[in-house]
Amino acid sequence: MIVFAALAYANIKYLHQRQMRTQVQQQLTQMVSAQAFFVLIGTIAYTTQTIYNLLTMSTQKSTLRQAEENVALTITGVLSYIGYVFNFYIYMVVSPSLRKQFKQLIKNFLHYLTCHIIVTNRTAPVHIIHNN
Repeated sequence: MIVFAALAYANIKYLHQRQMRTQVQQQLTQMVSAQAFFVLIGTIAYTTQTIYNLLTMSTQKSTLRQAEENVALTITGVLSYIGYVFNFYIYMVVSPSLRKQFKQLIKNFLHYLTCHIIVTNRTAPVHIIHNN
């Protein structure tokens, strides 16, 4: 009976570790998929705008149209970087375990600040002895 209980315990522990590994793999897949989606959207938008600008380069344009195209090019240029710049935020939105670890990290950091770094400005009493 003791051997059976020990084997059952070991099996449950193994299954739990395997389940955790599967959850981490799913979260990593979601994070990479979300990142790839944002990179793809930004790249497609910027590429489309650049192709449009190249095709209409020889067309006579009013200053208003040129300004609109420059604004569109700037916006799509910024969008093309979102997938790369916002990796941290994408991962935080997609991964519950990463959010939990990040919250714990912030709590530990704030606790460290309040206990070790922030020092109150207090003076110690000074005893003066007068010799007469």
